[in-house]
Amino acid sequence: MMVEVNLPEEWPPALALATAQLLQHALRDGFPVITVIRSDATPDQLSDICTRVQMLIEESGLAA
Repeated sequence: MMVEVNLPEEWPPALALATAQLLQHALRDGFPVITVIRSDATPDQLSDICTRVQMLIEESGLAA
Protein backbone atom coordinates (compact mmCIF):
# COMPACT_ATOMS: atom_id res chain seq x y z
CA MET A 1 0.00 0.00 0.00
CA MET A 2 1.29 3.46 -0.85
CA VAL A 3 0.17 6.43 1.25
CA GLU A 4 1.00 9.93 0.09
CA VAL A 5 1.02 12.78 2.59
CA ASN A 6 1.53 16.39 1.56
CA LEU A 7 3.26 18.33 4.31
CA PRO A 8 3.41 22.11 4.59
CA GLU A 9 6.40 23.54 2.72
CA GLU A 10 7.40 25.61 5.74
CA TRP A 11 8.06 22.49 7.83
CA PRO A 12 11.76 21.87 8.41
CA PRO A 13 13.17 18.64 6.95
CA ALA A 14 13.62 17.11 10.42
CA LEU A 15 9.91 17.52 11.20
CA ALA A 16 8.91 16.02 7.85
CA LEU A 17 11.22 13.03 8.45
CA ALA A 18 9.92 12.54 12.00
CA THR A 19 6.34 12.63 10.72
CA ALA A 20 7.10 10.07 8.02
CA GLN A 21 8.78 7.77 10.54
CA LEU A 22 5.90 8.11 12.98
CA LEU A 23 3.34 7.24 10.30
CA GLN A 24 5.42 4.31 9.06
CA HIS A 25 5.76 2.94 12.60
CA ALA A 26 2.04 3.38 13.33
CA LEU A 27 0.98 1.63 10.12
CA ARG A 28 3.43 -1.22 10.61
CA ASP A 29 2.95 -1.87 14.32
CA GLY A 30 -0.49 -0.73 15.27
CA PHE A 31 -3.80 0.83 14.55
CA PRO A 32 -3.09 4.46 13.60
CA VAL A 33 -5.14 7.19 15.20
CA ILE A 34 -4.49 10.57 13.63
CA THR A 35 -5.73 13.85 15.03
CA VAL A 36 -5.44 17.02 12.99
CA ILE A 37 -5.45 20.37 14.75
CA ARG A 38 -5.19 23.95 13.59
CA SER A 39 -1.77 25.57 13.73
CA ASP A 40 -3.16 28.26 16.05
CA ALA A 41 -4.61 25.79 18.57
CA THR A 42 -3.90 26.67 22.18
CA PRO A 43 -2.21 24.23 24.58
CA ASP A 44 -5.58 23.79 26.33
CA GLN A 45 -7.29 22.90 23.04
CA LEU A 46 -4.55 20.40 22.20
CA SER A 47 -4.83 18.83 25.65
CA ASP A 48 -8.62 18.63 25.30
CA ILE A 49 -8.54 16.83 21.94
CA CYS A 50 -5.87 14.41 23.17
CA THR A 51 -8.04 13.59 26.19
CA ARG A 52 -11.09 13.06 23.98
CA VAL A 53 -9.20 10.76 21.62
CA GLN A 54 -7.79 8.77 24.54
CA MET A 55 -11.29 8.32 25.97
CA LEU A 56 -12.59 7.22 22.56
CA ILE A 57 -9.81 4.64 22.27
CA GLU A 58 -10.48 3.28 25.75
CA GLU A 59 -14.26 3.15 25.28
CA SER A 60 -13.95 1.41 21.91
CA GLY A 61 -11.76 -1.34 23.33
CA LEU A 62 -8.76 -0.47 21.14
CA ALA A 63 -6.52 0.21 24.14
CA ALA A 64 -4.19 -2.65 24.99
